[in-house]
Amino acid sequence: MATTNFHAKSTALEVIKGLNANLEGKLVLITGGTSGIGVETARALATVNAHVIITARDMTKGAEVVADLKKSTGNDKIEVMELDLNSLQSVRNFVNQFRARNLPINILICNAGIMACPYSKTVDGFETQFGVNHLAHFLLATSLVPELKAGKPSRLVVVSSIANRRGGINWDDTNWEKNYDKWAAYGQSKTANILFAKQFNKLYSSEGIQAYALHPGGIMTNLVKYIPVEEQKAMGWFKEDGTLVDRFKNVEQGASTSVYAALAPELDNHSGEYLENCAVSRGVNTDPTQFWGMGPHAIDMEAAERLWKLSEEMVASK
Repeated sequence: MATTNFHAKSTALEVIKGLNANLEGKLVLITGGTSGIGVETARALATVNAHVIITARDMTKGAEVVADLKKSTGNDKIEVMELDLNSLQSVRNFVNQFRARNLPINILICNAGIMACPYSKTVDGFETQFGVNHLAHFLLATSLVPELKAGKPSRLVVVSSIANRRGGINWDDTNWEKNYDKWAAYGQSKTANILFAKQFNKLYSSEGIQAYALHPGGIMTNLVKYIPVEEQKAMGWFKEDGTLVDRFKNVEQGASTSVYAALAPELDNHSGEYLENCAVSRGVNTDPTQFWGMGPHAIDMEAAERLWKLSEEMVASK
């Protein structure tokens, strides 16, 4: 029997090996697969024969990443499709193009995201972090339910963050028209990821699609591009010698919980859960000195249902 004795610093490839996975004949779709943990998630799953499709805004960069992945894994079933999560029309175009191929989806990983950016709006007029991190993925995943059903038993994996603890949904001003706080807005989008996964699982787990949200860990990727080094230091990310504090992971370690969420058989009994460090989270944690857990607002199923309805209205309006 495969061992699942993983930990915070397990790598994606170690998880793949520990689960003794073989994804021959399985299709994995990953948003944001051209950088950061998305690339390493794709690489790990490609090593065990999955048909991997990554999405990219920049198709030239996407093609370069695909070439690298094929070379490093020896798997030729890797490709890139165009998707810009800043535009709901781009999501709809992607869905139409994918649907035309008549392919079932076994694993959908909503990985792409942005963090703590200056105030801006998507082309559809939504606050960018909420629009990109949540609404675009909401439209993508709900539109691909038929393909996920065709691939069942299938899984939806939504990459959230411990930043969910920064706050719940700002119901009175979801778009942050007033008093924009980049971290509160990021926290809202990451709480939305968890609530979305929970409600998706509630609706579709009985039909063979299980959903999970996860915190990948602290990883130094281009996700931090909007955060000045001085601010990073003030948040305690670095030791006095300038190296990262020990709780940070490298990208291979950062991709591990996504792979675990996609494949671990023991999670069949924990669908809808929030995961961290290749395990089901210990739950709600309101101690700011402890770097694990969810805010109490992230387990509120009434909020999850309310968010689902609001998200349906928001995407239908564009």
